[in-house]
Amino acid sequence: MRKEQPKMLGASLVAACLFMFGALCAGPMVNARANEKIAVPKMGDRAPDFTLQDFNGESFTLSELMKTKSVLLWFTNLCGGCQPEIPKLLRLRSQYETKDIEIVAVSLLGENRETVEAVIRKNKVTFPFLYDPKGAVTELYSGKYVPATCPLKNIYLVRKGGKIVWASHLPGADEKELSSQLDKLTKEAGK
Repeated sequence: MRKEQPKMLGASLVAACLFMFGALCAGPMVNARANEKIAVPKMGDRAPDFTLQDFNGESFTLSELMKTKSVLLWFTNLCGGCQPEIPKLLRLRSQYETKDIEIVAVSLLGENRETVEAVIRKNKVTFPFLYDPKGAVTELYSGKYVPATCPLKNIYLVRKGGKIVWASHLPGADEKELSSQLDKLTKEAGK
């Protein structure tokens, strides 16, 4: 009987490991399927309005800004792929801020303020960077909020007045493509 105990213990450990591995692998698939069923805004839709605070404690309401400007809205988890995009967005901001286009970033890091604040300081970010600690705004745009993950569509160009005219993923969309989309928008507005 004692010889059978190690075999049973070993079999139990193997079964437990397989169960945990399966649960970890199935989780993202379940989330992806659930996310596909949720309606998220697409090109031509009105951008969902929201109010958040930036990392300086100032209140920001999208609809207020869209009365006078178009907005490039970027949802970011500041991963190793996202952080190198910040200098690109800073260049675009300096190029288009006189053409009534504002760049706004929304943190996908949940309640992790420290990481975002460090990235803002390190990169000398000058565009609004908003704090979405519970992911409520992220859910409006991606359908599902999982802290520190990036939605398939995480960058939106919203025309003054609120219509989404372009959506993509960053990193992925290069600076030339972003400039082209912003140029189209400024030509439409006559700027």
